[in-house]
Amino acid sequence: MTDPIVNLWTAQQSDARAPTVAELAERAASFRRRLLMRDGIEYAAGGLVIAVFGHIAIDAPDWGVRIASFVLIAGTCLVMRNLWRRRPANDPAALSQNALGYYRGLLVAQQSTLASVARWYLAPFLPGMILLIATTVRAQAETIPLAAALLNGGIATAVIALIFGTVFWLNRSAARTIATEIELLDAAGDPAIN
Repeated sequence: MTDPIVNLWTAQQSDARAPTVAELAERAASFRRRLLMRDGIEYAAGGLVIAVFGHIAIDAPDWGVRIASFVLIAGTCLVMRNLWRRRPANDPAALSQNALGYYRGLLVAQQSTLASVARWYLAPFLPGMILLIATTVRAQAETIPLAAALLNGGIATAVIALIFGTVFWLNRSAARTIATEIELLDAAGDPAIN
């Protein structure tokens, strides 16, 4: 997450200054827009997951796959609820009273959300994923050799672990970037603009 404010302060120019209230208001608005756009994409993806696994839950001949699909739908709903609860607050009055504090608060909340992504975003998917892989392996073992079914399950597990690991790493990396920006805000903050 590259931001002009980070570039300004990391350049360590002798004329570096704290941002003005107007600059902070624009940064806060831009930050909120990016978060809301990201959340919109997440909600659309969640809707797609619910539709796909809803179809599987209705049409799958295997009851284990049906149950796993319903558990995945429940996990997706939980993630979407968690995302809704972590959306950025919109408080223009707070921005006008303490622009630096408001923008910093947005950053701190987002940094905390990203740093805890394993707990509120990834964990709700695990039960459904584990059930789906286990029931798929069991169903495949009825028609193909057990070793082949286990191999398929292992490949699916590795792919899911890679995806989860990538999501975790990207979010933790973004959290570190935001933490750096918070430190820069704290270092360059001017109490006169609050």
